[in-house]
Amino acid sequence: MGVHLICFVCVEELASPGGPVRRTLKYNKSRISLVIDDLSQVIIRIKPTNSSQKSIGYKVSDPRFFTKFVHEGKSTISLPCANIILRDCPQDTLKLFLRNVKSQWMRSRNVKHKRADLCKKNTSLSLLEEVNPMNMSSPAQKTLSSVKMKTSPNFTVSPISKPNLKTAKRKSEVLSSTPIREGEATKKPRYNLKSNTFSHVLMDWQNECVDENGISEQNRVIELVKSGINVYCTGGAGTGKSHLLRKLVGVLPPSETAVMATTGVAASLIGGTTVHAFSGVGHLLDRDDLEDLSPNWLEITTKRIVSDPRITSRWKTVQRIIIDEVSMLSCRAFTRLEAVARIAREKWEEKIPFGGVQVVAFGDFFQLPPVSTQSAINIVKKKFAFQSSVWRACHFTCVELKTSWRQSGDSKFSKLLNEIRLGQSPRWVIETLRSRVFPESKDVENGKIPSITTRLCTHRRDAEKYNNENIILLFLIGAIKVFEARDIGPQHLISESFSNIPSKIELKVGAQVMLLRNLDVTRGLVNGARGVIESFTAPSEGGFPVVRFFNSKTISTSVIIHRERWTLNTFQAGAGSKEIRVARLQLPLCLAWAISIHKSQGITLDSVEVDLTKVFEHGQAYVALSRCQSLAGLRLLSWRSDFIRVDSRVIDFYNEMRAKSKGLLADFEMCCS
Repeated sequence: MGVHLICFVCVEELASPGGPVRRTLKYNKSRISLVIDDLSQVIIRIKPTNSSQKSIGYKVSDPRFFTKFVHEGKSTISLPCANIILRDCPQDTLKLFLRNVKSQWMRSRNVKHKRADLCKKNTSLSLLEEVNPMNMSSPAQKTLSSVKMKTSPNFTVSPISKPNLKTAKRKSEVLSSTPIREGEATKKPRYNLKSNTFSHVLMDWQNECVDENGISEQNRVIELVKSGINVYCTGGAGTGKSHLLRKLVGVLPPSETAVMATTGVAASLIGGTTVHAFSGVGHLLDRDDLEDLSPNWLEITTKRIVSDPRITSRWKTVQRIIIDEVSMLSCRAFTRLEAVARIAREKWEEKIPFGGVQVVAFGDFFQLPPVSTQSAINIVKKKFAFQSSVWRACHFTCVELKTSWRQSGDSKFSKLLNEIRLGQSPRWVIETLRSRVFPESKDVENGKIPSITTRLCTHRRDAEKYNNENIILLFLIGAIKVFEARDIGPQHLISESFSNIPSKIELKVGAQVMLLRNLDVTRGLVNGARGVIESFTAPSEGGFPVVRFFNSKTISTSVIIHRERWTLNTFQAGAGSKEIRVARLQLPLCLAWAISIHKSQGITLDSVEVDLTKVFEHGQAYVALSRCQSLAGLRLLSWRSDFIRVDSRVIDFYNEMRAKSKGLLADFEMCCS
């Protein structure tokens, strides 16, 4: 079985190459695949889900690909005989399918086509075998890279109205099929292709952790989600949760899947929206009340939902929601989100969690907890999402990722972090950490430029003070360049949604900076990558910074950093409330001599200086220490064993979760076998 799409397809059959549309065919949830017929011709086959309809095929000749909206699961393949419009495709599968079409067609041009045997019936179109991808590099070599169009064969994007008439065939290139006879059972594949399914392209990570049944952690999550059950995927820092989430999104239909996160920056990194924005009720999720689902709250929320058809429409359309950083979603917000789902889907009385919507959650409750307001009425006993009765009603199947990719080169440090994550501090852990304590550097006071080490502070104001007092910048040669953000939308919503993206950044040659989003994973230009500004481009070229990053993949490469756009659908509160799109255009950089521990969550650093003297939150020390790739890159300004803080409720939850998960996963594997 080869790569195929299950999606909506619209076919515009042309009367002649570049001519008017002869007829339009629309198929919902059809299977689109690539096959090769008995004459070695490459054909795009469409199999309608309705068994009474015939399969239809279109010969691939001079294909042109329109990929502007491929990240939304949409694309058009233009052939001389037809335009094939694809919608609601899983993103990564669509990219792979287009790549396969291009590769197979290019190869078929060098293959001598067979002559038709008039004495033998051709194999029915519906019985032709699907073709697998060709020349695919090993996914183990691209552990953290996404499937990008630029890594594929070059696509020629040109107007549909200008076909290549010289190569267009006059004979019909449209095929239809009703099964005529059985295909040749002993027939060998024409090309030496992989016989695996699409899953090997996505999840075959090098040295991936497998269980006693040989099932990888990542594949287990994929299969559980595809089965339709509720899944909670957890794991320590650096175990690949965010990467797995993005891969999961890439193989699910966009129209049925809502991707969201607890913060605007986290949502923009995964191509989703915030929990509050998708819910449709905004900050009503956090409103102070004596009860989570008080009669007053339910009345206000119901009025808000029924007054906006867009809210009910999207909740009724979606079949699954994926929540990133669920560990930072409060018990109250999670409980109310579920209530919103049932109200919007008109299933309030049925008492089915989320009105039947599948819930897939990612996060680690051992890391930073939900942020609570200082209002006395909001100080409640139930803090975490797993304490909600809704969480228990969802009956999550939990999968804990155990392979540490971030600290894969330092097994001792990885083991140490696992101890700290669980709130344990045996003697060897304390002694090891004390060996990494160094006095604070006085380089700045002595007129020296500090090293590339990034300081992590417990409070944002301490990090801002360290960066923005301009003490360090004053010792650098040259003028300060100021870059102001360009914002679209109400300022208060932008400040709230993109708090981690600076509205203004002052840079200078020699300044240490950090990337705030992934630019090119294959080159190491990822969120958290640090570097030094070497120069600025000419004013006529925008005056953008040229950065040399501290990464072996870009060791001799200087990269020009241009402005990037962050967009987010958020919620406009108040009378006439509605969803609006806000955007911020800014350099994806921040000064990186110091950052807050909260801002550092999700990034990887190779050299870290940690100040934990003001630690105030459970999991804060673990998050700070786990940003570093190795023990050699860790520098502590001070250390006390009481810096390690873990909420006892989290420990109890994970102990119970692990005990239950063994039985549930065993049952699932038995059903799938």
